[in-house]
Amino acid sequence: MTRRSATGMIFCALLSAMAVSLFCIKSAQAIKQPIQYNHYKHTQTLEIECATCHQGVRDGVRATLPSVEICMGCHADAVTDSPEEEKIRTFYSKNQEIPWQRLFKLPPHVFFSHRRHVSVAGLDCTKCHGDMAFRKTPPNKAPMKISMNACLSCHRKLQAKTDCVSCHR
Repeated sequence: MTRRSATGMIFCALLSAMAVSLFCIKSAQAIKQPIQYNHYKHTQTLEIECATCHQGVRDGVRATLPSVEICMGCHADAVTDSPEEEKIRTFYSKNQEIPWQRLFKLPPHVFFSHRRHVSVAGLDCTKCHGDMAFRKTPPNKAPMKISMNACLSCHRKLQAKTDCVSCHR
């Protein structure tokens, strides 16, 4: 191996390590949602299912974060006197989506399908999202760390595929 190729390999390794570190640091930062959404009130008191607002949970690759139009389906007129509810109508009147912040961020090379996990495997939302339905305020971080070890552990426990190409594309 030449000195130049060794230097190139070291540079690539350092660059990769920095990219992974930045991804982990960004993922670990506290998240603030634009609306202090009360999951408990919606799921327990009003008995609204997760899939009503998070479309794609059962039949899509991704579960969506609620669009402003979904929220306006119930909140076009004031239902409460909460300033948080008023924020929905403000976003709508400005023709803006609600800038929800994703809790789970997977690297681009990882493929995850909600349909495969929820409809095919029959996993309950709480398996990855914890007791979100009982939260009265939004979490400021993901309820669990998504890592290859966590995924493989669950796959082995449920006797699901563990070959690389099932999740890495």
